[in-house]
Amino acid sequence: MSNAFNKKLADIIGKMDEKVLQAKINAALDMLKNGNNEELARKIGKMDKNELLTKMNELDDEKLKEMNINKNDIKQKVSDADLNNLKKLIGEHGDEIISKLKDIIK
Repeated sequence: MSNAFNKKLADIIGKMDEKVLQAKINAALDMLKNGNNEELARKIGKMDKNELLTKMNELDDEKLKEMNINKNDIKQKVSDADLNNLKKLIGEHGDEIISKLKDIIK
């Protein structure tokens, strides 16, 4: 009985994590599109860029599908100009992170 409860709890938490991640992605895309660069730069500045690259390297199509991330949706929402702007906001490792992002959503 404990295993069934643990599994159900893990499923619920996993779904919450997916929704939180999707909400964060959408919020970041909105900030980028709406020119809220100061807020986005502040949030990006708090990130560990090496950890971000490590996490990005773990992503593949299957993982994106599990996380309910639609690559086509992101491609439609983000332009090359947006990515160039994001690269400037990232600063250190910006080229590498944007290159990896482009590889992920292609």
